Amino acid sequence: MELVRRCSVSIELFTVYLSAVIGGLALTTPISLAWAHGTASLEMELLVYSLPRATAVGGVAAVITAVFATTTSSAVVAWGSAVGGCVVLLANHVLGQYFSGFAPLTTLNYIDCLAGGVLLGGLAAAVQFRRLPTLMAALGAMTSIMLSDLSVSDAEFTGTAGNSPLAWFVVDSPSQWLLWPATALIAVCAYTHRGRAEEQAISVELPLRPIVAVLLMALSTVAGSAWLVREESTIADALPVALVTVVTAMLTALLLPGRDGELILCAVAVAAAGGATVVLPLTGWMVPLLIAAGVGGMVLGRYRPMPLAGVAGTAGLSLFAVLTARPEGPVPAASVAGCLLLTLVTGYCLAATMPRSGAPTLLLGLIVLFLPGVVVAVRARIFGVGFALPRQWEVPRAYGRSDLLLYALPGAVAALVTVGCALGILLLWRWRKPAAARAEEGATGVDVGRAD
Repeated sequence: MELVRRCSVSIELFTVYLSAVIGGLALTTPISLAWAHGTASLEMELLVYSLPRATAVGGVAAVITAVFATTTSSAVVAWGSAVGGCVVLLANHVLGQYFSGFAPLTTLNYIDCLAGGVLLGGLAAAVQFRRLPTLMAALGAMTSIMLSDLSVSDAEFTGTAGNSPLAWFVVDSPSQWLLWPATALIAVCAYTHRGRAEEQAISVELPLRPIVAVLLMALSTVAGSAWLVREESTIADALPVALVTVVTAMLTALLLPGRDGELILCAVAVAAAGGATVVLPLTGWMVPLLIAAGVGGMVLGRYRPMPLAGVAGTAGLSLFAVLTARPEGPVPAASVAGCLLLTLVTGYCLAATMPRSGAPTLLLGLIVLFLPGVVVAVRARIFGVGFALPRQWEVPRAYGRSDLLLYALPGAVAALVTVGCALGILLLWRWRKPAAARAEEGATGVDVGRAD
């Protein structure tokens, strides 16, 4: 019986990780590029232009699904939601290649993001309040971000290397080779957890707050990025958008119970530092190293949880991005080191700020990592590469070394955001008591935070 139990736990952990990877890929990558063969350039530009909005919609769907599944206190509802999302994803990828000739790619992409959000929401609700499965879900979401940044060579698209697993993630993401087994595994988990009731561990006031929080965070992030990439924007616009990002993160943190808002502030800082640090596409050999760094960060964050240390790490990465900025791009060694350190800090922050309120808050932090924030928009305007992007920004020639100043701007904006998030955490600590103090106060009726 012990062997059977261990096998069941191992299967569940693998299912959680794989499903989180698939859900994250559905939100962070456009629908299969293989369907775009023969597509007009205007439709491709509309697809890329609408991707942040589709990601935001998928994030809102994830939080709503998690809230609904949590309030039912039923593992069957949570796993059933995950099964439904994965089935819709599979159907969209199986049938989408036949419908792409007359169905807009943007519509198919919105379906992909909505289904991925439902999958993530049901999955997070199914494993909430259990430490190891929750960490596996967070690791899977981190892995999906790594895979979404992969770059493959021409040889991996053609010839004998055309079946490269790396090409699956770029050409057909998430791949059907992942969707078929994931659907079966989630269905098995839903069957094995039938009839099991989850402990109600959140207050009745929680369900509406994460929905409002994700709407606030997603709308402000997408709107700020869209404001920066418009044709009329200038370098001076980056400062107010960065300040709005910090203020919105603080308001979102205050909407969540207790000190769970630490996760949101850390996620905003990580997203800003990541936008300044990861400036080159990843190669396949880096993925195992990045996953190992993420696991190491999670282990460290679980045993030595210090949110301010995580934010300090993101500030260091922002400074690193400023110091390594060059017009021709960072040297490869600096880029690799930055990616590894970023993944380590990300894993640490996720584990150190694991919320007590359950799945909706965790998903909100992951959605922040999925959305392109202010630093990504600044970097896009500097490099001016990609679909639907206007001209590059320029620094007035009156300033010396103008090119160097321009390419250091993403790191400087990221540093500003991380400092703001650190101040936000300090304010949150001042205004909100620790969970242990609140529990003692509730048991004794004494305000331990103010007792002599």
